[in-house]
Amino acid sequence: MVSGEIAGGGGNAVRQVNEALQGSVLAVLCQFLPELKKLPADRAYERTLDDIGLLDRCFQVFRAKRDKFQSILVDAAQRPVNDDCTQLACGRSLEQVVAMIVRTAAKRHFRRRHTPHRPQAQAAHQRLHQRLTKLFKTPPLSSSLHATPLRGRAEELYDALKAHLLHEWQVPLVPTYAEMSPNLARSLGEKLLELKDIAQLRKVVDDPEEAAKLFETPEQQQSARAPGPRRDERARLSDILAPGGGLKLEAFAKVLQNTDLRAQLRPRSADQPLSAPLRETGTMAAKLLVAELGLRLDQVATVLLVAHETIGPDSFARFFGPNADAAIVIRLTQRARQAGLTQASDLNECASFVRQLFKRADPT
Repeated sequence: MVSGEIAGGGGNAVRQVNEALQGSVLAVLCQFLPELKKLPADRAYERTLDDIGLLDRCFQVFRAKRDKFQSILVDAAQRPVNDDCTQLACGRSLEQVVAMIVRTAAKRHFRRRHTPHRPQAQAAHQRLHQRLTKLFKTPPLSSSLHATPLRGRAEELYDALKAHLLHEWQVPLVPTYAEMSPNLARSLGEKLLELKDIAQLRKVVDDPEEAAKLFETPEQQQSARAPGPRRDERARLSDILAPGGGLKLEAFAKVLQNTDLRAQLRPRSADQPLSAPLRETGTMAAKLLVAELGLRLDQVATVLLVAHETIGPDSFARFFGPNADAAIVIRLTQRARQAGLTQASDLNECASFVRQLFKRADPT
């Protein structure tokens, strides 16, 4: 598994690293971690890479008992190596081996976290639901949405982060990394390494605007606190998400009066409040629309309202409601990125994208 993380060859060195990890290193760790001692060597190795908590404890043991690993920490001439940068007999330095392990564990965790699961269709609307689901599993017909095949979210996220998955202190942060959008991960770049505190990382993941502060000088931070135009017009999650889940309808009151937004919608009867679809929207769907695409408040409202009138309330609930399938919403945002939908798109482009995506399943 580790060999798959090394770019540019070096197969013999990787083989030696794997053999050392599964042999001598694991044997020492088993002396201090009873849960490993109970397992055969091959299973113990796999279990360690699959269990973030266990891997973190392994690193802690290694650092606390480094002298117990001295027979392994030698160079090609069998001289002791006391730092992390000198090349070991296996052909890699300790810091390189640590990075290999961290990346492998992260990739495995991302794959487990983001493996799409088939939505559970209810019998009353199963046919429409299946048709909608199919839209996200096959390329759309429109040439504007034709692009390279969609890659899995786990792979996309891993590729965005792997250059900065380097240190053992990052292991406990991997589950939070898994909640990032690939766009956010790419935007952070090496700034990821400044987020060593899980609470700070959580703030950035929950509200991508926090990420922008990492790139500001003290002067810019002071300027940002003063009144002035926002650099980024994306909807603020803290403003639109209700504490108990769902959306704060009052946050959308002004944009729902926007004549441009209303022009994208079909005529409605007086007993159908324009805000009804927003009331039915779940927290996760709103978060992904903002985090993945950086949509403005009026764009979020347009996407949700047009989707609701296009696919109907029952399917809307399955795709955008409180119990929506995250994998499906992520697919939608991937299609949107392929179609060029951004914060700069006008509301007509937002509405057209949604209708085009769902048109084959439009029940009207």
